[in-house]
Amino acid sequence: MKVISTYTTKEAVSDGVLVRVKDAESKEAGIKFPVYLSQGVFSKYVQVPIGYEAEQDETGRLFDILSTFRYAAKRCSGSYLEFHFIIHTPDVDNWEPNEIFTGGDRTYRLVKLKAIIQPQD
Repeated sequence: MKVISTYTTKEAVSDGVLVRVKDAESKEAGIKFPVYLSQGVFSKYVQVPIGYEAEQDETGRLFDILSTFRYAAKRCSGSYLEFHFIIHTPDVDNWEPNEIFTGGDRTYRLVKLKAIIQPQD
């Protein structure tokens, strides 16, 4: 098969499509390998929403995602997995298809993310 074009991880980070998680942060969650998040995941689930700065920080939100990923990855035998975590975020009209209302307080959402575990290019 003829390769038409390539797009490396390094290019995606440079373009802002992917966000590289610092090694220290991923290691704190028990992950030994480089971790990248899409810009969409980073901006929606890691960055602290306006008005939540007094009760949350990016480090804690990222740790929640990474630790739930790690737990799911330990049970996964393949290179693709889906995992869930609960996020506390304002109830504004910004629900995504991967978010589920958990009942009760609408500021808590059950979020499903997909991960691909593969060697870095």
